[in-house]
Amino acid sequence: MTFSYLRAVATATALAGACLLCACNATVGEGNAPERMYLGLSGEETSAAMSECTNVQLNAYVVFSKGGTGTYDTRVQWVSENPSIVFVSDGVTASPEGTVYAAGTLVALRPGAATISATYLTLHASITVDVSQLVDLKIENDLTNIGEDLDQSFKLKAVLTQGQPEQDITNSGVWRFDPATSHAYVGSTDGVVHANSSTGSDNLRLVARLPECDREVSTSFKIAPVTSLAIDYFERGDATALPENFSEAFTVNAGFADASAPLQNVTTQTEIDEIDDDYISASLGEDAWYVTAGDRVGSGKLTLKLSALDLTLNSKTWQVQDTTLTAIKLGPEDLAITYPDTGQLDVSGTFDNGLVMPVTRHVSFSSSDTTLGTLGTGNDNAGEVTITDTNGDFDVTATITNGDDDVLDDTVTVHSYANAN
Repeated sequence: MTFSYLRAVATATALAGACLLCACNATVGEGNAPERMYLGLSGEETSAAMSECTNVQLNAYVVFSKGGTGTYDTRVQWVSENPSIVFVSDGVTASPEGTVYAAGTLVALRPGAATISATYLTLHASITVDVSQLVDLKIENDLTNIGEDLDQSFKLKAVLTQGQPEQDITNSGVWRFDPATSHAYVGSTDGVVHANSSTGSDNLRLVARLPECDREVSTSFKIAPVTSLAIDYFERGDATALPENFSEAFTVNAGFADASAPLQNVTTQTEIDEIDDDYISASLGEDAWYVTAGDRVGSGKLTLKLSALDLTLNSKTWQVQDTTLTAIKLGPEDLAITYPDTGQLDVSGTFDNGLVMPVTRHVSFSSSDTTLGTLGTGNDNAGEVTITDTNGDFDVTATITNGDDDVLDDTVTVHSYANAN
């Protein structure tokens, strides 16, 4: 039997000293001697597939003559016949990077193969581990400029195996500037950069390194003064009508003297300074503000403050309306997604005063076959479709009950395609 365990390596500090010893199901008593041992993740396996820069807990199971099985991870002698490919921890000896892992932890250092063995008294068991190369490793952020005195998060993304979803392994990287600089600093484990001062025309090089396997990637950018700050009403533009209890999203972006430089999303660094809370409320998401109309007709706006730059910014004024949702439209009608990609479904609502606007965040989604696909919920992920690596079609239905207690719904078909690789 073969297992494949493909997860990004967890942070060394989280793993260091972790105890994964399972309680024995049997004790060694008179006439109940250990007679066999096997290795595996949760059962007996003879081989394992891993990606470099990942780790997995391997267990040593001892079977007793009168029944019962015990997990003996800390009592066996662990050996890797090729420790430059796969390091196996005995719970005491530090890894090549200097981290002490729980006994039985396998750390894939580089592509290749290694046999891992365990010995307890006269019992012996082994497993073959094949380590494949990381398919892709990158720092996700297209910014060429970062605003002076502002923070910016960078993400480390990896594809561990061909055809598998990209994973966020930001907290697994060791972050630094190369060469070191006084213009900025970065959290060594979280990829958050704080820009101290302008670099002029010079670039800074930000590096993320994966410990143990010694893989690293980099990105470059300048630090520059912010020359403009603006709200992007990306859902509805300048439209101001907002039905009671419905919402709109927007971002706050910083611009630079170099007009070709991508805007920096600084939404999460802003805070509400003033708000007409008799008519609207606001909540902060992962990278957008969400303004929701209350249940009272009137006009409302808010003022945001970017304290780092001592700047304030006024929003448009929303006109809260007493109007009833009469119909919804879910689209696109035939969404095709190939694993591991995700898709997006959006819902448009029509109100009795003729207003048409997005209402995706306010409907409930259901999937006719959750083994093929599921739907995201909440402000940041509403309507996001995640599929499994399977060919098949399933229906997605959006449902909402309006102010007159009428149930409105619409259904579309999603086509799920397995990865061809």
